Amino acid sequence: MAAPGLPRIAPFLAAGIATALAFFFFVPFSEGTGTGAKLFFSAIMGAFAAYGLWCLWGIPALVGDLWRVARRRRSKPRSALPVHHNGPLPELSASRQADVRRVVRVMTEQGVFAPEVPDAALFYPGVAEMDESVKPDTILAALGELDYYHPGTDPARFMANLVMLDSKTEQEPAYLREQVEALARIADLPITDLTVNADWPPRDGPIPVRITMQAGGSPLAIEYAGAVKYASSHIAHAIDARAGAVATGRRLAWLWTDQGAWISALPAGAVEAMNMALKLKPQGRCHWEWISDSKPFAAGEAP
Repeated sequence: MAAPGLPRIAPFLAAGIATALAFFFFVPFSEGTGTGAKLFFSAIMGAFAAYGLWCLWGIPALVGDLWRVARRRRSKPRSALPVHHNGPLPELSASRQADVRRVVRVMTEQGVFAPEVPDAALFYPGVAEMDESVKPDTILAALGELDYYHPGTDPARFMANLVMLDSKTEQEPAYLREQVEALARIADLPITDLTVNADWPPRDGPIPVRITMQAGGSPLAIEYAGAVKYASSHIAHAIDARAGAVATGRRLAWLWTDQGAWISALPAGAVEAMNMALKLKPQGRCHWEWISDSKPFAAGEAP
């Protein structure tokens, strides 16, 4: 009996044999080609024909499946409930639970989470699915999945002091505006009269970006050469510098991951305290850094 979802093999064998026979009897081989060589090359062509037909057989069904998925996504209401985990929650070993509690405690002590502090146990299922040592990047990755494992838990309750600088998001003007507003908010920097000018939709080459605003009571202009899907750190550097100039008491720090940089506004000494307490080294996978300690990088040159 054929396996579910796979066509029976007989039609493809028949097609391969027919192709091999046609190749053997009707294709003119070069003079001197022996019968054995003819049989060999005919069998090869027959095998190619059978395999090619087998590959093509599933394309109509695949196209139909993709079409149905696309239709479901278009018709899905925006208010649809998120998907949640089914069955028992992934279990985390006692030693890794202790690691989670320690990392969450250190991040809490330095003010990363706001306005509420999450219970460390909320992170256990998400961390259990990650095969890596528990560090701040592990916790931040699991943070966005809290509602998946714990329906009704809104991650936003703990993320008022966190901004993700997505290194591969389209850098359209609306996204740049959101980035400015979010970074200014966590840096406690009042801004008004914000304008974002970027050459969009993009053409070939760099995208000239010019952002102007009143920040902390005086004009601030940010100009750099952007790219379509690669972030630049010029906005974060400019907001951080102005917040320092007007002494808001908040400095921007970031932690880089594969997705981009998690940015948080922290009090003086927080970066050093977290790196020391959690033994985070610059050459390691995970390391907090004050944004002002690095130079602004151009689009596509993220560290």
